[in-house]
Amino acid sequence: MKRIRCLIVDDEPLALRVIEKFARDLSFLHIVRKCSNAMEAREALHEEKAIDVIFLDIEMPKLSGLSFLRSLRHPPLVVFTTAYANHALESYEVEAVDYLKKPFSYERF
Repeated sequence: MKRIRCLIVDDEPLALRVIEKFARDLSFLHIVRKCSNAMEAREALHEEKAIDVIFLDIEMPKLSGLSFLRSLRHPPLVVFTTAYANHALESYEVEAVDYLKKPFSYERF
C-alpha cells in the first residue's frame, strides 16, 4: 500500500501533537514534516517535492492558511484544521478536501 506523505502546519504546539498522534496511528500516513507557520511550510514544500496532503491551520500569525494555500501554484490536497467555523465556505472555494473544526475526534480525523 502506498503511504500518503503529509505535512502538518499549525502554530499551536498542542494541535501539532494531536494531529501527529492521530496521523501516526494510521499506517497509510507518513509525516514528512511539522511546521509552526506558513513560511516554514513553504520551505518544506520546496525541499520535500512529494507531499500528498497538508493538514493546515487557518488562523496563524503573519500569513493565514488560506492565504498560504492561494499562494501555491500546484498545491497538494489540503485538510484545514481550525478552531473557527467561519472559514468553512471559503475553504471549499480553494478546493480543500476537508475542514476539521478543533477539537476534533480521532474518528472524525
